[in-house]
Amino acid sequence: MINRLKDHGLLNLLLVILLAIAIRIPTLWYLPQASVLSKPGMLAWFVSAINQWPLVSVIMSTVMVISLGLMINELVRSHEMMRPVGYLPAYFFVLLQSIYRENILLTEYHFGNFIIFFGLILLLRLCHNYSTVSLFYSALLFGIAILIVPDHLLILLFVLSSVLVFKTIVIRDVLAIVFGLVVPYYVLRSLIFINDWDVTTVSNITTTPINIDGFGQGVLGIFTSYSVYLAFFTVAVFGLMKVSGNYFSDNVEVRRSKLVVILFFVYSLLLLALHFRELKSFHLLTAFPAAILIAYFFTGEKRQWWKELMAWGLLLALVTTLYLV
Repeated sequence: MINRLKDHGLLNLLLVILLAIAIRIPTLWYLPQASVLSKPGMLAWFVSAINQWPLVSVIMSTVMVISLGLMINELVRSHEMMRPVGYLPAYFFVLLQSIYRENILLTEYHFGNFIIFFGLILLLRLCHNYSTVSLFYSALLFGIAILIVPDHLLILLFVLSSVLVFKTIVIRDVLAIVFGLVVPYYVLRSLIFINDWDVTTVSNITTTPINIDGFGQGVLGIFTSYSVYLAFFTVAVFGLMKVSGNYFSDNVEVRRSKLVVILFFVYSLLLLALHFRELKSFHLLTAFPAAILIAYFFTGEKRQWWKELMAWGLLLALVTTLYLV
Protein backbone atom coordinates (compact mmCIF):
# COMPACT_ATOMS: atom_id res chain seq x y z
CA MET A 1 0.00 0.00 0.00
CA ILE A 2 2.62 2.56 1.09
CA ASN A 3 5.04 1.75 -1.72
CA ARG A 4 2.24 2.07 -4.26
CA LEU A 5 1.04 5.41 -2.89
CA LYS A 6 4.56 6.83 -3.14
CA ASP A 7 4.07 6.93 -6.91
CA HIS A 8 2.16 9.74 -8.63
CA GLY A 9 -0.32 8.29 -11.10
CA LEU A 10 -4.01 8.17 -12.02
CA LEU A 11 -4.52 4.68 -10.58
CA ASN A 12 -3.12 5.75 -7.20
CA LEU A 13 -5.38 8.82 -7.23
CA LEU A 14 -8.39 6.59 -7.87
CA LEU A 15 -7.21 4.26 -5.10
CA VAL A 16 -7.22 7.12 -2.54
CA ILE A 17 -10.69 8.26 -3.65
CA LEU A 18 -12.13 4.75 -3.55
CA LEU A 19 -10.61 4.12 -0.11
CA ALA A 20 -12.18 7.34 1.19
CA ILE A 21 -15.59 6.31 -0.13
CA ALA A 22 -15.24 2.74 1.18
CA ILE A 23 -14.30 3.96 4.67
CA ARG A 24 -16.84 6.77 5.07
CA ILE A 25 -20.04 5.85 3.19
CA PRO A 26 -20.83 2.65 5.21
CA THR A 27 -21.26 4.81 8.33
CA LEU A 28 -24.75 5.60 7.02
CA TRP A 29 -25.72 2.31 8.65
CA TYR A 30 -23.99 3.28 11.93
CA LEU A 31 -25.13 6.84 12.45
CA PRO A 32 -23.73 8.21 15.73
CA GLN A 33 -25.81 9.13 18.71
CA ALA A 34 -23.96 12.31 19.61
CA SER A 35 -24.51 14.56 22.60
CA VAL A 36 -24.85 18.28 22.00
CA LEU A 37 -22.45 21.06 22.91
CA SER A 38 -23.19 24.75 22.49
CA LYS A 39 -20.99 25.91 19.61
CA PRO A 40 -22.60 28.94 17.93
CA GLY A 41 -21.26 29.80 14.51
CA MET A 42 -22.26 31.49 11.28
CA LEU A 43 -23.17 28.21 9.55
CA ALA A 44 -24.74 26.35 12.48
CA TRP A 45 -28.23 26.64 10.99
CA PHE A 46 -27.02 25.31 7.62
CA VAL A 47 -25.21 22.33 9.16
CA SER A 48 -28.28 21.50 11.25
CA ALA A 49 -30.49 21.59 8.15
CA ILE A 50 -28.13 19.43 6.04
CA ASN A 51 -27.85 16.81 8.77
CA GLN A 52 -31.58 16.19 8.48
CA TRP A 53 -30.61 14.25 5.34
CA PRO A 54 -27.77 11.93 6.47
CA LEU A 55 -26.95 10.71 2.95
CA VAL A 56 -26.45 14.27 1.68
CA SER A 57 -24.45 15.15 4.80
CA VAL A 58 -22.09 12.18 4.46
CA ILE A 59 -21.57 12.77 0.73
CA MET A 60 -20.82 16.48 1.28
CA SER A 61 -18.32 15.80 4.06
CA THR A 62 -16.66 13.05 2.00
CA VAL A 63 -16.28 15.34 -1.02
CA MET A 64 -14.79 18.07 1.20
CA VAL A 65 -12.34 15.64 2.83
CA ILE A 66 -11.19 14.18 -0.51
CA SER A 67 -10.80 17.67 -2.01
CA LEU A 68 -8.79 18.90 0.96
CA GLY A 69 -6.62 15.79 0.89
CA LEU A 70 -5.73 16.32 -2.76
CA MET A 71 -5.02 20.03 -2.15
CA ILE A 72 -2.74 19.16 0.77
CA ASN A 73 -1.00 16.70 -1.53
CA GLU A 74 -0.42 19.42 -4.11
CA LEU A 75 0.72 21.85 -1.41
CA VAL A 76 3.39 19.40 -0.24
CA ARG A 77 4.52 18.79 -3.82
CA SER A 78 4.65 22.47 -4.81
CA HIS A 79 6.75 23.37 -1.74
CA GLU A 80 8.97 20.26 -2.13
CA MET A 81 8.46 19.25 1.49
CA MET A 82 9.12 15.57 0.77
CA ARG A 83 10.30 13.27 -2.00
CA PRO A 84 8.69 11.18 -3.31
CA VAL A 85 5.26 12.59 -2.52
CA GLY A 86 2.88 10.36 -4.45
CA TYR A 87 -0.48 10.47 -2.68
CA LEU A 88 0.68 9.70 0.85
CA PRO A 89 -0.41 13.05 2.42
CA ALA A 90 -3.89 12.77 0.85
CA TYR A 91 -4.23 9.15 2.00
CA PHE A 92 -3.31 9.83 5.61
CA PHE A 93 -5.45 12.98 5.68
CA VAL A 94 -8.49 10.92 4.67
CA LEU A 95 -7.73 8.38 7.41
CA LEU A 96 -7.27 11.07 10.08
CA GLN A 97 -10.54 12.74 9.11
CA SER A 98 -12.38 9.42 9.41
CA ILE A 99 -11.30 8.22 12.86
CA TYR A 100 -14.65 8.89 14.58
CA ARG A 101 -18.15 8.27 13.25
CA GLU A 102 -19.29 11.66 14.55
CA ASN A 103 -17.09 13.37 11.95
CA ILE A 104 -18.46 11.44 9.00
CA LEU A 105 -21.53 13.66 9.17
CA LEU A 106 -21.08 17.28 8.11
CA THR A 107 -20.07 19.70 10.90
CA GLU A 108 -19.08 23.35 11.10
CA TYR A 109 -15.51 22.17 11.65
CA HIS A 110 -15.40 20.88 8.07
CA PHE A 111 -16.29 24.31 6.70
CA GLY A 112 -14.06 26.18 9.14
CA ASN A 113 -11.07 23.97 8.41
CA PHE A 114 -11.70 24.26 4.67
CA ILE A 115 -11.38 28.05 4.89
CA ILE A 116 -8.35 27.80 7.18
CA PHE A 117 -6.55 25.62 4.65
CA PHE A 118 -6.93 28.26 1.93
CA GLY A 119 -5.53 30.81 4.38
CA LEU A 120 -2.63 28.45 5.00
CA ILE A 121 -1.97 28.20 1.26
CA LEU A 122 -1.65 32.00 1.01
CA LEU A 123 0.55 32.06 4.12
CA LEU A 124 2.94 29.48 2.68
CA ARG A 125 3.29 31.53 -0.50
CA LEU A 126 5.13 34.08 1.60
CA CYS A 127 8.03 31.58 1.75
CA HIS A 128 8.90 32.44 -1.86
CA ASN A 129 7.65 36.01 -2.22
CA TYR A 130 6.76 37.96 0.92
CA SER A 131 3.86 40.37 0.45
CA THR A 132 1.83 42.26 3.05
CA VAL A 133 -1.18 42.04 0.72
CA SER A 134 -1.00 38.22 0.69
CA LEU A 135 -0.63 38.29 4.47
CA PHE A 136 -3.80 40.42 4.71
CA TYR A 137 -5.79 38.04 2.47
CA SER A 138 -4.56 35.07 4.49
CA ALA A 139 -5.68 36.74 7.73
CA LEU A 140 -8.99 37.62 6.04
CA LEU A 141 -9.67 33.94 5.37
CA PHE A 142 -8.74 33.09 8.95
CA GLY A 143 -11.19 35.78 10.08
CA ILE A 144 -13.98 34.12 8.09
CA ALA A 145 -13.06 30.77 9.68
CA ILE A 146 -13.42 32.37 13.13
CA LEU A 147 -17.01 33.31 12.28
CA ILE A 148 -17.70 29.67 11.45
CA VAL A 149 -15.80 28.17 14.43
CA PRO A 150 -15.30 30.93 17.06
CA ASP A 151 -12.63 28.94 18.90
CA HIS A 152 -10.15 29.76 16.12
CA LEU A 153 -9.49 33.17 17.69
CA LEU A 154 -6.15 31.81 18.86
CA ILE A 155 -5.00 31.59 15.26
CA LEU A 156 -3.63 35.11 15.74
CA LEU A 157 -0.71 33.54 17.63
CA PHE A 158 0.01 31.17 14.76
CA VAL A 159 -0.02 33.91 12.12
CA LEU A 160 2.31 36.14 14.13
CA SER A 161 4.70 33.22 14.69
CA SER A 162 4.64 32.38 10.98
CA VAL A 163 5.56 35.93 9.97
CA LEU A 164 8.61 35.69 12.23
CA VAL A 165 9.69 32.66 10.17
CA PHE A 166 9.89 34.85 7.07
CA LYS A 167 11.17 38.17 8.41
CA THR A 168 11.33 40.55 11.35
CA ILE A 169 7.78 41.59 12.08
CA VAL A 170 6.91 45.30 11.74
CA ILE A 171 3.82 47.35 12.58
CA ARG A 172 2.56 47.07 8.97
CA ASP A 173 2.46 43.27 9.29
CA VAL A 174 0.58 43.45 12.60
CA LEU A 175 -1.98 45.85 11.13
CA ALA A 176 -2.49 43.61 8.08
CA ILE A 177 -3.12 40.61 10.33
CA VAL A 178 -5.43 42.40 12.77
CA PHE A 179 -7.49 44.10 10.06
CA GLY A 180 -7.72 40.84 8.12
CA LEU A 181 -9.05 39.00 11.16
CA VAL A 182 -11.49 41.76 12.17
CA VAL A 183 -12.96 42.84 8.79
CA PRO A 184 -15.18 39.72 8.29
CA TYR A 185 -16.75 40.23 11.72
CA TYR A 186 -17.59 43.88 11.08
CA VAL A 187 -18.95 43.10 7.61
CA LEU A 188 -21.20 40.41 9.09
CA ARG A 189 -22.40 42.70 11.91
CA SER A 190 -23.12 45.45 9.37
CA LEU A 191 -25.20 43.09 7.23
CA ILE A 192 -27.10 41.93 10.31
CA PHE A 193 -27.84 45.54 11.26
CA ILE A 194 -28.83 46.66 7.75
CA ASN A 195 -31.06 43.65 7.01
CA ASP A 196 -32.33 43.24 10.56
CA TRP A 197 -31.43 39.55 10.56
CA ASP A 198 -32.46 37.42 13.50
CA VAL A 199 -29.30 35.89 14.97
CA THR A 200 -30.99 34.39 18.01
CA THR A 201 -31.94 31.28 16.05
CA VAL A 202 -28.34 30.09 15.62
CA SER A 203 -28.30 26.36 16.26
CA ASN A 204 -25.76 24.23 18.07
CA ILE A 205 -23.19 22.04 16.40
CA THR A 206 -23.53 18.37 17.22
CA THR A 207 -20.27 17.02 18.63
CA THR A 208 -19.21 14.30 21.01
CA PRO A 209 -17.00 15.34 23.94
CA ILE A 210 -14.65 13.02 25.74
CA ASN A 211 -16.59 10.75 28.04
CA ILE A 212 -15.09 11.60 31.42
CA ASP A 213 -16.69 8.45 32.87
CA GLY A 214 -14.33 6.48 30.65
CA PHE A 215 -11.41 7.62 32.79
CA GLY A 216 -13.04 5.87 35.73
CA GLN A 217 -12.78 2.61 33.81
CA GLY A 218 -8.99 2.82 33.98
CA VAL A 219 -6.48 2.37 31.18
CA LEU A 220 -8.77 -0.02 29.28
CA GLY A 221 -11.55 2.58 28.99
CA ILE A 222 -9.19 5.23 27.61
CA PHE A 223 -7.49 2.77 25.26
CA THR A 224 -10.77 1.58 23.76
CA SER A 225 -12.01 5.09 22.94
CA TYR A 226 -8.85 6.88 21.87
CA SER A 227 -6.23 4.26 20.95
CA VAL A 228 -6.49 4.84 17.18
CA TYR A 229 -6.07 8.59 17.54
CA LEU A 230 -3.08 8.08 19.85
CA ALA A 231 -1.54 5.65 17.34
CA PHE A 232 -1.75 8.19 14.53
CA PHE A 233 -0.50 10.91 16.86
CA THR A 234 2.52 8.80 17.85
CA VAL A 235 3.46 8.25 14.20
CA ALA A 236 3.05 12.00 13.59
CA VAL A 237 5.52 12.69 16.42
CA PHE A 238 8.03 10.30 14.84
CA GLY A 239 7.47 12.11 11.55
CA LEU A 240 8.16 15.40 13.32
CA MET A 241 11.43 13.98 14.64
CA LYS A 242 12.40 12.88 11.12
CA VAL A 243 11.59 16.34 9.72
CA SER A 244 13.70 17.94 12.45
CA GLY A 245 16.60 15.60 11.77
CA ASN A 246 16.64 16.44 8.05
CA TYR A 247 15.78 20.11 8.51
CA PHE A 248 19.13 21.65 7.52
CA SER A 249 19.54 19.47 4.44
CA ASP A 250 16.91 21.56 2.60
CA ASN A 251 17.12 25.02 1.06
CA VAL A 252 15.78 28.10 2.85
CA GLU A 253 12.31 28.11 1.20
CA VAL A 254 11.67 24.45 2.01
CA ARG A 255 12.86 24.92 5.59
CA ARG A 256 10.45 27.82 6.02
CA SER A 257 7.56 25.78 4.63
CA LYS A 258 8.30 22.91 6.99
CA LEU A 259 8.59 25.27 9.95
CA VAL A 260 5.17 26.79 9.19
CA VAL A 261 3.70 23.28 9.10
CA ILE A 262 5.32 22.51 12.46
CA LEU A 263 3.98 25.77 13.93
CA PHE A 264 0.50 24.89 12.67
CA PHE A 265 0.84 21.46 14.30
CA VAL A 266 1.71 23.16 17.61
CA TYR A 267 -1.23 25.57 17.21
CA SER A 268 -3.68 22.74 16.49
CA LEU A 269 -2.43 20.81 19.54
CA LEU A 270 -2.83 23.93 21.70
CA LEU A 271 -6.42 24.30 20.52
CA LEU A 272 -6.99 20.61 21.14
CA ALA A 273 -5.59 20.86 24.66
CA LEU A 274 -7.85 23.82 25.48
CA HIS A 275 -10.89 21.96 24.14
CA PHE A 276 -9.94 18.45 25.23
CA ARG A 277 -13.58 17.59 25.92
CA GLU A 278 -14.19 17.98 22.17
CA LEU A 279 -11.21 15.94 20.99
CA LYS A 280 -13.37 14.11 18.45
CA SER A 281 -14.08 17.41 16.69
CA PHE A 282 -10.93 19.46 17.21
CA HIS A 283 -8.65 16.64 16.12
CA LEU A 284 -9.88 17.40 12.57
CA LEU A 285 -7.66 20.49 12.62
CA THR A 286 -4.59 18.48 13.63
CA ALA A 287 -5.15 16.33 10.54
CA PHE A 288 -3.66 19.06 8.30
CA PRO A 289 -0.10 18.99 9.67
CA ALA A 290 -0.31 15.46 11.06
CA ALA A 291 -1.03 13.99 7.60
CA ILE A 292 2.09 15.69 6.25
CA LEU A 293 4.25 14.55 9.17
CA ILE A 294 2.97 10.96 8.99
CA ALA A 295 3.53 10.87 5.22
CA TYR A 296 7.05 12.22 5.77
CA PHE A 297 7.71 9.39 8.24
CA PHE A 298 6.76 6.80 5.62
CA THR A 299 8.81 8.33 2.80
CA GLY A 300 12.21 6.98 1.83
CA GLU A 301 13.80 5.02 -0.98
CA LYS A 302 14.18 1.81 1.00
CA ARG A 303 11.32 -0.69 0.93
CA GLN A 304 11.03 -1.32 4.67
CA TRP A 305 8.53 -4.08 5.37
CA TRP A 306 7.85 -2.91 8.92
CA LYS A 307 6.59 0.46 7.69
CA GLU A 308 4.24 -1.29 5.28
CA LEU A 309 3.02 -3.45 8.16
CA MET A 310 2.57 -0.39 10.37
CA ALA A 311 0.51 1.37 7.69
CA TRP A 312 -1.78 -1.62 7.31
CA GLY A 313 -2.10 -1.77 11.10
CA LEU A 314 -3.27 1.86 11.24
CA LEU A 315 -5.85 1.25 8.51
CA LEU A 316 -7.20 -1.93 10.13
CA ALA A 317 -7.34 -0.27 13.56
CA LEU A 318 -9.36 2.61 12.12
CA VAL A 319 -11.85 0.33 10.34
CA THR A 320 -12.16 -1.84 13.45
CA THR A 321 -12.92 1.18 15.63
CA LEU A 322 -15.50 2.51 13.17
CA TYR A 323 -17.45 -0.65 12.52
CA LEU A 324 -16.56 -3.43 14.95
CA VAL A 325 -16.11 -1.79 18.36
